[in-house]
This record gives sequence, C-alpha cells and structure tokens, in this order.
Amino acid sequence: MTDNEYYKTRKAAADALIYWAKTGMRQFTMRDAVNDYLEASGANHPSIGGEETILAHRKIAANRLAIDCIYALSKEEVSKVDRELEGIAVDVPRHGCGMKR
Repeated sequence: MTDNEYYKTRKAAADALIYWAKTGMRQFTMRDAVNDYLEASGANHPSIGGEETILAHRKIAANRLAIDCIYALSKEEVSKVDRELEGIAVDVPRHGCGMKR
C-alpha cells in the first residue's frame, strides 16, 4: 500500500466517524472504514507479544483516528467516538480462522 492509499484510508475512516458521531447513521459503514484503516495501519499484524501487542497497536491507531476527528466534533461527540473506537479496537481478529472474539 502506498502512502497516498494509506492516507486515503485514514481520511475515509475519520470522515465516516465524524458523520456517524453527528448523525448516528451509517454505523456499520463507519465500523468497516475503521477496520479497513486498522488493517492498513498494520495494527492487526502479529509481532512479538502476540494478541496483547495487536490490541495495543489497534488502540494506538484508533487514538490516531480520534485525534483526526477532534476538530469537527463537540465534546459529547468526541466522547461518543472514543467509546466506539475503544469497542472496535478491542475486537481483535483471531489469526488463522478469521473470526473475532
């Protein structure tokens, strides 16, 4: 993936989060966009530390998205986004079977 593709994926996820936070609509589209970004960021790839490391990387990448959204959201909407991203981040994909916990 090129840098340009990565930034487009990140922007698409941030835009989807902002839209969802403001309207409450397209939650599944937003979740898909966030998961696409988490995959593009490399957060889902195993390394030393296994699942705990993946979880930490997903949380860091999710926090990057939250920062990208702050400029457009109210305090309440930022809290809503933070809660949703925490839920998405801890839903770590299981390796080998493609299933989630």
